[in-house]
Amino acid sequence: MAVIPCSQILFRVPGTLGLCQNVQPLSHLAMLLPRYYSTDTKESSTEYRENPIGIQMLSKGLHQQIFKASSAHVEDSKMKTINQHLTEHELLGKEATVLSDVNFQLPKIYGDNIDEHFRHLAQKQTASVIDSSNKLIDSILPPMPEKWVYGKGWTKYGHDGSAVAVDYPDETALVFDVEVLMKEGQFPTMATAACPSAWYSWCSDRLLEDKYKWSPRISLDDLIPMETTRKLGRHTPDWKERVIVGHNVGFDRSFIKEQYYIKGPKTRFIDTMSLHIATSGFTGSQRVLWNAKKSGSQRKEIVEMMTKKKFGSGSPTWDWMKEGTMNNLSDVYQHHCEGEPLAKEKRETFIKGSMDDVRENFQELMTYCASDVVATHQVFQKLWPVFFERFPHPVTLAGMLEMGSTYFHVNYNWEKYILNSEDTYNDLQRELTLLLKKLANEACELLHGDRYKEDPWLWDLDWSTRDFRLKKPVKEKKSKKNNDLELESDKEETEEDRVNKVLHTAERLPKVKMHLPGYPQWYRDLCYKMREEDWAPGPSKISTQVRVAPKLLRLTWDGYPVHYSETHGWGYLVPWREDNIGENDDSEGAQFPTGSLQSICPQPPPNPSSLSLQERDKLMAEIIKMERFGEDSQKLWAKWHAIMKREEQKPKTTKDENGPWWHTGDGPYNDVNIPGCWFFKIPHKDGDNKRVGNPLAKDNLSKIEDGTIKSQSGDHAVRVLTLSKMCSYWKMNRERISKQMVVWLNKTDLPRTVTRNPDYDGDGLYGTIIPRVVSAGTVTRRAVEQTWLTASNAYPDRVGSELKAMVQCPPGYHFVGADVDSQELWIAAVLGDSNFGGIHGCTALGWMTLQGKKSAGTDLHSKTAAMVGISRDHAKVFNYGRIYGAGQLFARRLLMQFNHRLTNEEAVSKASVMYRATKGLKKTVKVQQNGNNDAGSGGDNTGLGENNGTEQDEDDEIPPRPVTSRKWVGGSESEMFNKLESIALSSEPRTPVLGGRISKALEPKVVDEEFMTSRVNWVVQSSAVDYLHLMLVCMKWLFDEYKIDGRFCISIHDEVRYLVNSEDRYRAALALQITNLLTRCMFAYKLDFQDLPQSVAFFSGVDIDTCLRKEVNLDCKTPSNPQGLASGYGIPAGEVLDIYEILNRTNNGSLSATRQKVKLDQFETEPEGPNIDDMPSVAASV
Repeated sequence: MAVIPCSQILFRVPGTLGLCQNVQPLSHLAMLLPRYYSTDTKESSTEYRENPIGIQMLSKGLHQQIFKASSAHVEDSKMKTINQHLTEHELLGKEATVLSDVNFQLPKIYGDNIDEHFRHLAQKQTASVIDSSNKLIDSILPPMPEKWVYGKGWTKYGHDGSAVAVDYPDETALVFDVEVLMKEGQFPTMATAACPSAWYSWCSDRLLEDKYKWSPRISLDDLIPMETTRKLGRHTPDWKERVIVGHNVGFDRSFIKEQYYIKGPKTRFIDTMSLHIATSGFTGSQRVLWNAKKSGSQRKEIVEMMTKKKFGSGSPTWDWMKEGTMNNLSDVYQHHCEGEPLAKEKRETFIKGSMDDVRENFQELMTYCASDVVATHQVFQKLWPVFFERFPHPVTLAGMLEMGSTYFHVNYNWEKYILNSEDTYNDLQRELTLLLKKLANEACELLHGDRYKEDPWLWDLDWSTRDFRLKKPVKEKKSKKNNDLELESDKEETEEDRVNKVLHTAERLPKVKMHLPGYPQWYRDLCYKMREEDWAPGPSKISTQVRVAPKLLRLTWDGYPVHYSETHGWGYLVPWREDNIGENDDSEGAQFPTGSLQSICPQPPPNPSSLSLQERDKLMAEIIKMERFGEDSQKLWAKWHAIMKREEQKPKTTKDENGPWWHTGDGPYNDVNIPGCWFFKIPHKDGDNKRVGNPLAKDNLSKIEDGTIKSQSGDHAVRVLTLSKMCSYWKMNRERISKQMVVWLNKTDLPRTVTRNPDYDGDGLYGTIIPRVVSAGTVTRRAVEQTWLTASNAYPDRVGSELKAMVQCPPGYHFVGADVDSQELWIAAVLGDSNFGGIHGCTALGWMTLQGKKSAGTDLHSKTAAMVGISRDHAKVFNYGRIYGAGQLFARRLLMQFNHRLTNEEAVSKASVMYRATKGLKKTVKVQQNGNNDAGSGGDNTGLGENNGTEQDEDDEIPPRPVTSRKWVGGSESEMFNKLESIALSSEPRTPVLGGRISKALEPKVVDEEFMTSRVNWVVQSSAVDYLHLMLVCMKWLFDEYKIDGRFCISIHDEVRYLVNSEDRYRAALALQITNLLTRCMFAYKLDFQDLPQSVAFFSGVDIDTCLRKEVNLDCKTPSNPQGLASGYGIPAGEVLDIYEILNRTNNGSLSATRQKVKLDQFETEPEGPNIDDMPSVAASV
């Protein structure tokens, strides 16, 4: 392989490779530069490798360092079947991408293989945690103190009844619980902790002192110290390794002082709620059923479950309810410890009470807090050994512990962001309200002359009015004197008499003032009464949430006016119906203005049955040219039905056969009997059986953007729709965002890396947020957190959507991170490849994942889009939903959601075509079993085994047992689904890489064939969590091994971010690339591959930035940040580096802080390391 001469120093500019010209040779560096990538072609390169189907694999150097052994030989019969499969899907012979070979010295790989390497790393990282935790579960907590000390800070209670004030607990393992008085804000009120040798209690200053005013900002002095003295200046870096156990311990962690230091302690947090969810948790649907069953509810899900009949069996099983429970501490304690329900009445004091209430009930509340500690300890004793039994690989625990150390840094821009977002939102809301008021006032004027009766939106509102009524005048008995006075008044009435006469009418006014007499009822409902506290003139109650708003806006769906039905929710009216004209003419209610509706809707197209054959042929030619439905849906449907006319054609909708032939939709529902109209429901994202409660809700924002929902009320109404969309994000998230617990740090709380940086502002604000992450919040062990793990990217028309970009590094630090490219897609594809031919890319799905090109239309998303006639972005949703286990019903709903003009039959047809081409057809096939199959590993390989489906020789030692099995065949993803389902249906479903078991509540023995979508989804999603845990373990190893100054920040789905000292940012980027390489190799090795494709070995790019954002060059302009990050916040664009650029900036791939000499001719392929057999077993230690 040719190496670039040192006389031509390689330099990199974004997107190019070039050579410096006229540079003096640096030949003395020749022995220092290893060969890390080649510019040779694959024909001339000595490092280039490819597998039998032409997919580029790891370079020889990297392959030898990781796998050592050479790839297995592929039999000709197997290759023939693979080539036939790829040919059927038009992929064989397609041009493959060739990348420059990458070859550099990797860190030492411990053990004989990559699995032993990761086991060694994880065991080393968890050894002290396991040791401390084992001591904790093997011990009994001492008796709870009879009386708690009412004093500041920590108090330690000994076995002898003594109570001593201490700075902090000095134990290596604690069970811990915190209580917070909600009315006082995000300040801890009291806490308790316990260990085998003592009890501890903690009281806040705010509990002991009754100051007139406390600072609203949280500082470290307000938090609970666990390892530092109360008034310590700059914190010590000499941290002890400790373990804290709690139920939902991420919440408790956010109140511990030391967790807010950038260079934080070595404390690890074990969450009993995460342990429970991983071992015995419920899916979302199971939680609904569990609650309904326990309460005796007859909600729809229960009725469907009870009436469902499965093939070959009776009513569905409920055995799974015995294997799991809900996630709160009381239910978990009852389930695992078989204890009585915990007394939770005292909790109401912290939710609704005041600080005085806490002081008055101090002893009882502290005992309540300590009772939770006791329950948590007992739950931990039960779950700890069960967790290791079901998750034996040490990487699982190590990864969960690392996920429990999330950390964000913010600065003064955080408060600026909240202020700007709130001000912008309030301004837009005021404008929105004024516009809606204007529309309401204009609509109210239609009362005059009964003009509302001709309005197809407002005709059915309550237009009844109330007249202004006076009391009847009091009749006085006439006396002779009064008669004389009347005679005088008849003669002459003075001005004073007239005034007095008017003033006397005040006696006739009612005592309670009438509410807007003379106004229609719907308008009065929008106005506050004058005696109400929130009174303001006009229809001040109006908003986009009130039912009358869509009518005032005169919204249309595809040009047809919206209408509300009490039975079906929001829909729209299609005119030109003739079979019900005159049916309601004698009704006393409002009469629908049929003529007005017809005048604003386009004329229906001509009936295709009247067209000639030549006209139909002409329409056919036009249809062929159209790749997808256009805006003029009525003309298109006229063409479609003219061509597809058949005598026995099925109706367009199952709702009613007598609908308009030119229009399709969810309907018609003719129980909404409006003369001259058909009623169609606005499609709901969850299917036909759901009702749309508000056309302006967030689920319909896309329909506003694409013009499906429009307004006929002019510019004001259009502006209302725009404002509603702009306010939607902040309206839904403002409370969660504004209540984030930010702890502001003093200068002495920050490391010198920050305070000595030239960009440090002594007068500025520097703070920290600890995201309250549940490290295993779902049965797939995905992490859960309310705000950050679901935060969206910045949108130019969404107030406050720049949220993630407000997480910003302190001076002297950078964020280093990457998105795992097509993580779940690759996992699914490699599972299919292992099940079919044992070669990377041997299935159509695998080939498209590894070699597909968007430009050539050969990637999975492009092929799906072309197949179904949808956009590539929409195809992504279909593909991932299908991989997660969603069936054709999901595809049909999604098709109709993306293109509501499709009929149900057409959506079913398209979904069927897509699933037939991808998932294939399920058929009964004959397979051979020799009795050696391990069901727990996910079933046997049914793809290309030598004797699969054929007769074996009579001389075979174990005679074959021919059995039949239902398998997917003929699709591009059939083998992948066969593999997923074989794992999901095995007696002990386990993830294929780390061997983690599914929740007890989802095992086949208790659910039979129920919850299949969740179980198939679990295989992929839980494997993705294994991927994340492997990455976290590898990154921690590389950071510790090579003294990279940084810490884990967050993992959001398929991306990871680290906070790194700026001087180490390129080494951290290299560590990420190595981590991705080793993690993918681990997956390949565990699936019996001895190789890895080059295309997935490294991240396409590693982001180095000073804030969190989707891409380093996004300026994140929004209504609340119109100037963008660069101008508005002074945040420059970051940089994104591929593996070649990173190698250039790290001394040709060196993680060491200083340049080291390496051999040029060959790398050390078998570095010295500890014998894996001599390492202690994690499971054995438990």
